[in-house]
Amino acid sequence: MDQTTIVCPHCGQPFEISEAIRHQLDAALQQAKGEQQARLRQEYERRGAEQTQAAVREALEEARMRNQLELEKLRRANEQSQLQTRQLQQDQKQLMDELLKAQRERDDAARAAQKQLLEQAQKLREEAAQKAAEDFSVRLREQEHTIQTLREQLTNAKLVAEQGSQQLQGEILELDMEQALRAAFPGDGITEVRKGERGADIRQVVNERAYTDCGLILWECKNAKTYQAAWLPKLREELMDEKARFGVIVFQPTAGGGDDFKQLDENIYLVKPRFAVMVAGFLREVCIRVAIAARNAQGKDVKLEMMYDYLTGTEFSARIRAIVESYDELSRQLEQEKKQAQKRWAAQEKILRRATASLYGMSGDLQGIAGREIIALPGEEDDPLSLPPEEI
Repeated sequence: MDQTTIVCPHCGQPFEISEAIRHQLDAALQQAKGEQQARLRQEYERRGAEQTQAAVREALEEARMRNQLELEKLRRANEQSQLQTRQLQQDQKQLMDELLKAQRERDDAARAAQKQLLEQAQKLREEAAQKAAEDFSVRLREQEHTIQTLREQLTNAKLVAEQGSQQLQGEILELDMEQALRAAFPGDGITEVRKGERGADIRQVVNERAYTDCGLILWECKNAKTYQAAWLPKLREELMDEKARFGVIVFQPTAGGGDDFKQLDENIYLVKPRFAVMVAGFLREVCIRVAIAARNAQGKDVKLEMMYDYLTGTEFSARIRAIVESYDELSRQLEQEKKQAQKRWAAQEKILRRATASLYGMSGDLQGIAGREIIALPGEEDDPLSLPPEEI
């Protein structure tokens, strides 16, 4: 067996032991060591638990003390809060009493002010109504004066428009006749008599190739409702002054009707515009033949007498009337143009009527606002410019 020497811890003497004993001793030492460690661990844990419990008790005690202090503070605060609450309730009650008193005073003052305002407003309304009635009466008188002025201006405008229209249509008729004669007889001397100069509207000197100045034809262009007897002596005097051979009044009646062709005097004729060029052709032919006969001096008196008889006889008029029938289509066209002109005048008159109708509408509106205090305008039935409702 292996021998092992150990030293006694007490006496210090070495001695040998066997391997088995050594193992037993080691095991005993290990066990003793473990038991000692266990005891030490238990003691540590016990002391630790005791220290923990003591710390917990101290903490609990400290917490209890703090809680008691906090509770005391809260109790004191609660008592102070209750005192403040009671004071606030008293203050609030006093404030409510003061507010109610102030509200009653304000209501009384407001009712008094409202009553005063109502009285002032009533007074102002009465004054305003009186002033408005006075102002409106003034404006109404001004309006009546304006309406009267408008009526007079409208009447004057109608007269001026009718005169201007007739004058304009007469000038247009004169220009049309001048252009038509120039186009139909380019060799003749067609001259216009300017406005303000004495004489007819158009002078036509008849020329035919080698025969010049075969005769003078005077043309008067008239645009009126009816034929006027004063036209004939005026043209007769102009024929004498101009030593003209023939005179023609081109008459376009605005009212319609009238003769297409009529002999007014020995050498004066009345004709509508659509037959003027045709009549000019016959009169030119007469002028040319008379001029040729006069220049040739062959049977002068006989030919002149024959020509005079032809012009004043029924055959000449019958031929012209036969030719007149071929111009019916042109007559219808002129009637259409006349209707279009009448429509334009009707549209302008309707605009003026609407202005008057608007004035009556404004008067009605003002009567609806101010009542019977407003002076009403004359009834529309008395107004020459009044319109039926469906035309306004």
